[in-house]
Amino acid sequence: MNFLYLFVFIPELPADNPKQNQSESQKNILFLDDKVNIIMTLKEFLKSKTFKVNAIAVFAVTIALILLGMLSLRIYTDHGESVEIPDLKGKTASEVADILDRNDLRFEIRDSVYSIETAPGTVLDQYPKPGLRVKENRTIFITLCAISQELIAMPQLTDISYRQAANIIESSGLIAGNIEYKPSEFPNLVLEQKMNGNIVRVGEMIPKGSVIDLVLGSDSNGETSEVPTLFGRNLTEARLTLGEAFLNVGTITYDESFTSEDQKTKGLIWKQSPDPAEIFEVARGTSIDIWLTIDPTKLVAKPETEEPENSFF
Repeated sequence: MNFLYLFVFIPELPADNPKQNQSESQKNILFLDDKVNIIMTLKEFLKSKTFKVNAIAVFAVTIALILLGMLSLRIYTDHGESVEIPDLKGKTASEVADILDRNDLRFEIRDSVYSIETAPGTVLDQYPKPGLRVKENRTIFITLCAISQELIAMPQLTDISYRQAANIIESSGLIAGNIEYKPSEFPNLVLEQKMNGNIVRVGEMIPKGSVIDLVLGSDSNGETSEVPTLFGRNLTEARLTLGEAFLNVGTITYDESFTSEDQKTKGLIWKQSPDPAEIFEVARGTSIDIWLTIDPTKLVAKPETEEPENSFF
C-alpha cells in the first residue's frame, strides 16, 4: 500500500528570552543617562568661570582685530583727512607752490592762455575750484596766463563781401570791428582791412583776438540801414548783427551789476541808442551805443510795440 507523505517545514520562532530583553533595556537606559550627563556637563561648563574667561578673551581679541583693521585702513587711505582748496587765481607759479605746500597739496600746469585782462604768468583758472575739500596730496590743475600773446597770420579779407570777411575773422580768432565806407563801383565789397587805424597786410603776424576794422565800398553816400534790435544779445553777437547791417558798435557801457572784469564776457545788452522803436533807419556806418548788464531784472523781455493801423479818411 502506497503512502503519500507531505512534509511541511515550519520555521521555528525564537522563544522569548527575558534576559536578552532586559539587557537591551539596560543599554538604552545607559545611553540616555550618558546623553543627560553630557547635557548637564555642557550646562555646567557654560556656567563655569573657565568658559566666561575664554569667552571674554575671544570677544576682546575680535574687537581688537576689528579696531586694528580700521586703523590700518584709515592710515592707508587717509580716511577722514581733508583740506580746503585755496583760491589761487592771480597768483604766480612760485606763490602757488608755497600756498599748496603749506596745505599738503600739489599742482600741475594744465594750460597756458593769453589774456589781456590778467597779469602774465599768473593763474587764470584752477580745478578743482576753491572752497572744496579734498584729501591731502591731491593735485590741483591750474591754467596760467601766457607771458606773450599768441600771434596769427593776418588772413585775406579784401575783395570779398562783408559776410564772408566776418566769418573768416571769427574763425581766425579775431574780432570784427567797425565799418568805414569809401566811394566805389563795388558796393559792400571789402576794400581795406585795418587794425588800430592802420592797414594790415595779408600774412602779417598779429596778436590773436585783435579787433579788425573793415573798409567797404559804397556807390552812394545816401544809403541807409534798418536799426536792428540788440536786446538780449552779447557783445560778439551785437558786432556781427550790426556788421551785417553795415553799422558800427559805438560806446559800450557796463552797468553796476558787474563786479569784476571776468563777468564782462557774460554781459547782455539791455539798452541801445538809437532805439529801433524810435528810429527805424540810419545812414550806413552809423555807430550804435549799447549798454550791457548781468542783472536779470533788466533783461525781462519788453513787449513788442504794435504799429498803428492806417486810417483812411
